[in-house]
Amino acid sequence: MNKKGLNIKLKPYASKDLIRIGCKRDGGYVVNKEILNKSKNLITLGLSDEFSFEKHYSQLFPTNNILVYDHTVNKNFWAKNIINWFFHFIRNFTNFKRIFKFFDYYLFFRKENINHFKLKIVSKTATNKNSISIEDIINKHNIIPNQTILKIDIDMDEYRILEDILEYDFLSIVIEFTHTDLLMDKILNFVERLKNYKIIHIHGNNFDPPDKNGNPIYLEITYANSKYIDISNAYIDYNLPIKEIDFPNDTKKEEIPIRFVDN
Repeated sequence: MNKKGLNIKLKPYASKDLIRIGCKRDGGYVVNKEILNKSKNLITLGLSDEFSFEKHYSQLFPTNNILVYDHTVNKNFWAKNIINWFFHFIRNFTNFKRIFKFFDYYLFFRKENINHFKLKIVSKTATNKNSISIEDIINKHNIIPNQTILKIDIDMDEYRILEDILEYDFLSIVIEFTHTDLLMDKILNFVERLKNYKIIHIHGNNFDPPDKNGNPIYLEITYANSKYIDISNAYIDYNLPIKEIDFPNDTKKEEIPIRFVDN
């Protein structure tokens, strides 16, 4: 990686009507209105206790299908977190809302067209009874990829399913890449092989400090499929992050500016 910035291959192309879906902190992502309006399904891989993106999407499109996969969010997850949140609530009243997260989760995922499946996401070459692949999800739910937003935040496991993603023509892909300082070659290879897609937005997660070159080590990238979405052939001409659209994942820290350079 060049010391002056990220590889130019990661620079977004100009897109109209960018919009943030989800909260103004970790969990919100930037897409554009055309992606939203053409979508019929949202597949989310990775949930934890943050599903503001899914809730916002459901508010905009209440009849669209939302399928969430995360094997870590189970009874033990909620028991441990509720106890932890309650302890912090006693010490700091700002954590008051978090102790009710489970009820928010329960009410949201009881809707007929919104489902959470407690299965681990793996490559189609490594499935077992406790896991599922993207291929299995598409076949099981009769998903039409070009009507579907695929959102991925699965802490390093994203690298295990990149080959599977390449097999499908999704409308849009929103993905957080972790440890980019170590695995940038894999990301760039993926970008080069996504022939019909263009990056329309990129943002640095600031939970961890940037690498020695000043680049974020966690990158949130939004791809739009140029077969279905109108995207310019010109790169953006503004600085990142974007005020009023981008917000720090950790609100106690400054945003990480993003620069690009020809490598």
